[in-house]
Amino acid sequence: MRTVVIGGTGHIGTYLVPDLVRAGHDVVVVTRGTSRPYRPDPLWQEVEQRRCDRAGAEADGTFGSFVAGLRADAVVDLTCFTPEQARQLVEALDGQHVVQTGSVWSYGPSTLVPTTEDAPKEPYGDYGVGKLAVETYLMSQQRVRASVVHPGHISGPGWMPIGPTGNVDPAVIDRLRADGSCVLPDRGGETIHHVHAEDVARLHQACLERPEAAAGESFNSVCTEALTLRGYAEVLARHFGHEPRLTFLPWAEFEGTLTPDQAELTIDHLARAPMFSMDKARRVLGFVPAHGVVDTVVEAIDEWVSTNRR
Repeated sequence: MRTVVIGGTGHIGTYLVPDLVRAGHDVVVVTRGTSRPYRPDPLWQEVEQRRCDRAGAEADGTFGSFVAGLRADAVVDLTCFTPEQARQLVEALDGQHVVQTGSVWSYGPSTLVPTTEDAPKEPYGDYGVGKLAVETYLMSQQRVRASVVHPGHISGPGWMPIGPTGNVDPAVIDRLRADGSCVLPDRGGETIHHVHAEDVARLHQACLERPEAAAGESFNSVCTEALTLRGYAEVLARHFGHEPRLTFLPWAEFEGTLTPDQAELTIDHLARAPMFSMDKARRVLGFVPAHGVVDTVVEAIDEWVSTNRR
């Protein structure tokens, strides 16, 4: 199968592209050429890479025809954020299977947890609203077969994952390493739902491998368990050899300990109360995540520490 991967050198593509080559796909990666995969793999030498500035090509209306000219059987779109982007691509294609990367933020705040794919969706913020609009468009059109994968907080070696305070403040990790201390909002009961980038990649691949089952469907992509802030901090404190020393502050006081950017990121991650079900992917595609949530965050943080702290 000839498979085009748009944005294939990022978090997901780092794992997806070599795995597709390993599985026998003829892979073309569409990239701006400004980044490298997070992990080296000799199989990248077998990948055709085509440079294209997506934003520029979309502005002059040529992006869809550029991708169509690559004559793919399937297209994995890892960098689509608006229905206009999706429409320009789809209208240039003809019957291919398109697997698009959505987001659990397309749900908005959780009501019943773990949240399933048929839950009502009331997203807020440009990102979540845009991802839902893309999914709605793809599921309403008939030009291509479409599947959507909704990742949680993508984590893995090479970048800082969302931490126990709902942001990426390195000082939080430094304090947990130093003495096991952490300041948390309220009682630390809010959840954040991580997923290893490798599992996100493999769920995209599972959609490609079972197109008849995956077409017209969306799938959550998270670890099978979520972490509370308190539990996350306790895991890391003990991982670094300390008993947890946790302090809890009401939100109004906790917010005052953060920079405005940190506070915005924290509330963005906590207000949705994310916790999602992976049952549909198991039932429809036979897919079960390989990485547990504790191993996922510990691996990512250990790699970050080894690279950024001496």
